[in-house]
Amino acid sequence: MSVTVFGSLNLDVALRVPSRATWGQTVLVDDAAQAVGGKGLNQAVAAARFGSKTRMAGAIGEDEAGALLRSALEDEGVDTRGLATISGATSGRATILIEPGGDNFIAVETGANRLATSEMALAVWDPGTRVLLMQLETDIDAMAALLSHEASAPVRKIVNFAPALPEGRRLFDLTDMLIFNQSEFAEYLQLDREPEGLEDLLVARRILSRPKQAVVVTLGASGSAAVWADEAMVFPGFRIDDVVDTSGAGDCFCGVVASCVDQAIDPKSALRLANAAAALSVTGRGAAPSIPARPAVDAFLASITG
Repeated sequence: MSVTVFGSLNLDVALRVPSRATWGQTVLVDDAAQAVGGKGLNQAVAAARFGSKTRMAGAIGEDEAGALLRSALEDEGVDTRGLATISGATSGRATILIEPGGDNFIAVETGANRLATSEMALAVWDPGTRVLLMQLETDIDAMAALLSHEASAPVRKIVNFAPALPEGRRLFDLTDMLIFNQSEFAEYLQLDREPEGLEDLLVARRILSRPKQAVVVTLGASGSAAVWADEAMVFPGFRIDDVVDTSGAGDCFCGVVASCVDQAIDPKSALRLANAAAALSVTGRGAAPSIPARPAVDAFLASITG
């Protein structure tokens, strides 16, 4: 059993600002911090901390940032043999603006991430892989090649369709579980507003093409929802009063879902665990640093249920 993550790695610079800025406005930063990140790295860390043997495939630059990214994954026990260092390239970087309430705006410089290929994952493919997890911060052609390769045929293929890119639609039919947030879901389904309840989410069936395929939508503090061809349900979120930083919550959710699938945890329990992990993650600073380990998630749920 294991999870293979093919995706992006970035060095994050998080800037805490006193208020939400508008175009043309200058604001003074209250605090600044540097941390490892990128959707791929964050999700790999989440899967590893939740107890799955995890492998990361992707590309980093031949620079200090790349060395930090590789080292951070190895410190988590993540296998980095599928992580290629690209000569002459710079590693991905992200600038994150965080307002007092914890909401954020993220600008990403893709760097070496755009040079990641399916061969990087296939060269070190683990036959014991049960789950393949990806996001849209790497080349769509490379993702399609990996999803359709015979090596990935027996595994559960999960794609987090973030950021919302039109070309991402090419991957719908190749994916077993499609994960969106509310805004991404509305954009892909061409809705005039973000979904608010289960009835709004049933339009997800438009993009289901085969039995056992599922659409999962994260609903922020409200939790998450899952839609299958013959079933749909909402999984409530958890109230967090002291929100510090929401930038890694979605990645935490995706990584925990992948780990639960790897560990054969049933869907209802998996989404409840992922909701809890994502809720805990917003209480800390930094995307990857704030991701909780499995014992912390179990303790959190135990404290609620008594």
